[in-house]
Amino acid sequence: MRLSALVLALMIAGNASANGELNVLTDLFSPFPPGCVALSLPEAAASGDNLMWDETVLAPSVETGTLDSEVRVQIWRTGCTDQGRSVVMVRLQNLSDSLVLVPQIFVEAGEAELPFHEAQLITRPAVGNIGASGNVMSAAGETFMVSADPVSIDEETFFSVDEYNELFTLELFWGGFAPAVNQGELFPVFPYEPELDPPQFDFPLLHGRMSGSYTVPGKAATGLFLNVAETLIDTPDGPVDANFIFAVFFTYLNGEPVWVVGNTPGIEPGPDLVELDMQIIEGGRFFTDPGSFTDDDVIRDSIGTMQIEVLDCNTLLLNYDFAGSGLGVGSLTVERLARIAGYDCNPWN
Repeated sequence: MRLSALVLALMIAGNASANGELNVLTDLFSPFPPGCVALSLPEAAASGDNLMWDETVLAPSVETGTLDSEVRVQIWRTGCTDQGRSVVMVRLQNLSDSLVLVPQIFVEAGEAELPFHEAQLITRPAVGNIGASGNVMSAAGETFMVSADPVSIDEETFFSVDEYNELFTLELFWGGFAPAVNQGELFPVFPYEPELDPPQFDFPLLHGRMSGSYTVPGKAATGLFLNVAETLIDTPDGPVDANFIFAVFFTYLNGEPVWVVGNTPGIEPGPDLVELDMQIIEGGRFFTDPGSFTDDDVIRDSIGTMQIEVLDCNTLLLNYDFAGSGLGVGSLTVERLARIAGYDCNPWN
């Protein structure tokens, strides 16, 4: 049964490739929210109650193609700060001396004997067929996220985000690499329970999808433009990925419009809070002025600091300390006005 399903899958995949269609396994239909987990996935469940499965199963070795090797399978859910959302984690470890490949996986809502939705074991969200199936399995163990194609192999059923967070069946299948193995290992993945499946972080993280424009409720034509960007910083070990936070606050001073700006240097991606030195910049001229001005003409006056803290993907808490410049100390919330096109916080809605 499974091998015939694989033949059908290959036929459909070939048609999709010919038509230039994207594989939506980890495109905007990814079943878990951006920013839910770190680039470094957890190496273990948060607790014994969080761990659903910790089983040893037989798997075929590369050398023989028969069930002569052992693999440790651990499955749990990691909660997200987005209500009702989670990420299913699968950790695989080769317990044998022989080479074993990471299996293909399939999923189906509820309890099923033959899951019919292709899925992937991935280490980070991305577009395309970037799953680990067919890679050599680690003897030390490696954690993957489960991402599922919403459309079934026969294009007859749809696997929704809500079903991903309810009871579904996960199949580990080695038959695509070892034709003699025509039966997969089935695991019920139990529904997401926030009290048992905690998030990886105590607080929501600041990430690129939070870039955009924000307004201050009750204050006309006042708000924040936030850009969470990527950059490279040089280290003794070579360039590494980092975040660059740039904020512009639009407000008024003495009745005149003014903008207050701040930015971070390259920082580790995914902070839950950042503090910026905020400056008022003066001394330049309107950009159409035929006269020129230089950096020496521009005056940057620090007025204090502002912390940006994430409440949710559409709401930020700003803690400001402008006491030294006589502009006050306090907190306020800003609410999203607009997002970057194509980068909604909740692309599944």
